[in-house]
Amino acid sequence: MRDQGHRACDPHGATLRCLAGFFGVLLACLFAGPGFAQFPSRALKLVSPFPPGGGVDIVGRMVAQGLSARLGQPVVAENIAGASGTIGVMTVARAAPDGHTLLFGSPSTITIAENFAANPDYNPGRDLVPVALTGRYFATIVVNPSVPAGSLRQFVAQAKAYPRKFFYGTPGHGHAFHLMTELFSRKAGIEMVHVPFRGSGPGLVALLAGDVQFMVQSSGAVRNHLREGRLRAIATLESSRLESLPAVPTMADEGLENLGIVNWFGLFVPARTPADLIERLERETFALEKQAGFAEKMKQLDYDPVVRGGRELAGIIERERAQWRAVILSSGIKAKLE
Repeated sequence: MRDQGHRACDPHGATLRCLAGFFGVLLACLFAGPGFAQFPSRALKLVSPFPPGGGVDIVGRMVAQGLSARLGQPVVAENIAGASGTIGVMTVARAAPDGHTLLFGSPSTITIAENFAANPDYNPGRDLVPVALTGRYFATIVVNPSVPAGSLRQFVAQAKAYPRKFFYGTPGHGHAFHLMTELFSRKAGIEMVHVPFRGSGPGLVALLAGDVQFMVQSSGAVRNHLREGRLRAIATLESSRLESLPAVPTMADEGLENLGIVNWFGLFVPARTPADLIERLERETFALEKQAGFAEKMKQLDYDPVVRGGRELAGIIERERAQWRAVILSSGIKAKLE
């Protein structure tokens, strides 16, 4: 008992224990890497590289809201549009690699844009790191109600009879919807006039006004317009009919070959972001898929709430780069290709 009491009151022993604890914390800091500091330490910014109103903007804001609750800091969604989305991507690629600036990207800016610039200002594989795939969207062909075609077959017949009569809008030259429309046109044997806009939102405004007659859009972005009769869907570009639009046929239903293209959203951070911060963001993004409110809202808006990890997204990106390059070459779309 005397020895135990002596040890309990020994000031030298307490000093040694304090020193050991101090050095333990110091070593943990030294070996934990640059991301050891509390993260996030302030509000985060999630950049959407397109104007408000399109699928990237809609789902990006949902992801920002979900991550805000998970991370305990505001995640502010910001639209930085221009140059078919490349300005927003460059903003993130050049940001400090501390996990506080995120990109909400899609195939248009990650696997396609490199083909449309003589001297690309960024290289997705070099300047960005994929964190997670954060959902899918379904591509749908929509027309202005003034178009006298009740089906895709009828539209194709009219477009063949009157080449270049119809104008089709896209979110920009080189956007995935641009390439899909060109690929569809070649499969159908028709020719339309391309009118690029600065994002899906402005393009939809023009379609609603009748300035263009045809667009490929995500079903989630046009669902309210379809419901209210301001637009008409004549086909889905998916391989099967959509649960939300069961009456809308696929291209195969209308006698054409399906495109077989998968559309996704993804979360990215600047290169050189510490691995532990990327893992934290990936983990919190995965948690969104299990949150009933997030998944239900995505489905209500006609988006697929599927989430996949950064490594899997990186593999998808590599496959799609080759796929889109082949589409561009076969479609004859004007682009910078080596």
